[in-house]
Amino acid sequence: MSYDLIFVPRSDDQSWDDALDAAEEADSDERPSGEAWARLVAVARQVLGEVSVFEGTHHYELTHEPTGIQVSYFAEEAGITVPYWYRGGAAQAIVKAMYQLGEAVQAVTGLPGYDPQLELPLSDAVAQPQLAVRIFDEVAASFAERGISSPSNG
Repeated sequence: MSYDLIFVPRSDDQSWDDALDAAEEADSDERPSGEAWARLVAVARQVLGEVSVFEGTHHYELTHEPTGIQVSYFAEEAGITVPYWYRGGAAQAIVKAMYQLGEAVQAVTGLPGYDPQLELPLSDAVAQPQLAVRIFDEVAASFAERGISSPSNG
């Protein structure tokens, strides 16, 4: 279970639901831009520190082991996933990092971002980080009620 940001092609007159559906139906065998990927890795290292990098046939992926943040990049889609390990101050820090990476993905790939948990475009979500922090806190509380432990930093 993770907090996700999604980046897909979207026209101005297209709803996010339609853009997400179209991206799900698209099946590209193209490899994404290596130059864009190198720039994303550089930004991720600035924001997070050292990351592990995987280069597949049709996609790239990086993982930051200490936080569990992953960034995936395909030819027509990108995504960021963050495990729900965080609450309080740790959630605030992870949301800040997640949104910094999201803004970089948008800038480097040209793919607009969407925060499906908040049902907001990334630009709107970034302006209200407390909404994402609240979701992290709610999930942490739900885990605690169920007796589920996590390797939380907070």
